[in-house]
Amino acid sequence: MEHREALKAYKNKDFERAMSIWEEEVKHKNDQAMTNIGLMYLKGEGVAKDFTKAREWFEKASEYGNDSANYNLALMYQTKLGVDEDQDAAVDYFRRAVEKNHQGANFRLGLLLLKDRTEPQKVKEGFECMLNAAKSGHPMALAQMGGVDQEPNTAVEPNNMFRSYSKEKQLEVIEDAIDRYIRPILIKDGGNITILDYINEPEIEIRLAYQGNCAGCSMASTSTYGIIMDTLSQVIDENIRLYVI
Repeated sequence: MEHREALKAYKNKDFERAMSIWEEEVKHKNDQAMTNIGLMYLKGEGVAKDFTKAREWFEKASEYGNDSANYNLALMYQTKLGVDEDQDAAVDYFRRAVEKNHQGANFRLGLLLLKDRTEPQKVKEGFECMLNAAKSGHPMALAQMGGVDQEPNTAVEPNNMFRSYSKEKQLEVIEDAIDRYIRPILIKDGGNITILDYINEPEIEIRLAYQGNCAGCSMASTSTYGIIMDTLSQVIDENIRLYVI
């Protein structure tokens, strides 16, 4: 009840009342109250803007695993807001927020890890984060990730020959199709593509990541997605799930 009363006061711009309630809640180790006080200092709402105090309150809430506090700490270290820039600290706090499936943290950590696509493990982690953000409806993640709005055609006649192959053989067929029909198109424009993951149970799911000039382009996930999907649908069938970033 106290939290709702504080939120109501905050929305009505009665910052003094909201702060008073949250300060009382802090005594009961309410980590969201700690985070909200930090946000007030961060924005200068009802108090003088103070990035140091904001960080201190976020750090207190972070000790209890508060996702919003961790997200805001990550942003502060990423953007040098009242602290020295520290990308490693930003990644660490984003990861903590991602553990609670924070939408914004998934997106921003995805961007950071996908910036340099030379380390496979970072690319896989970044892909997972961006996919989570896109599935939760984050508009910018949806622009980055192709295939989130596509559902497999379960009514299609299955390619029983392909599906009878071992997973290793299926992957060979997919890699051959990409080598023949997809990669040459991208290489002409200074790009490339790599298979990040292939899952064949309980449904077929293929995860691909652009490289080179195509990497990080917000249109890359949509401009060639149809070509890739058409190619793989012919090699396998339409009952597949394809994600491309």
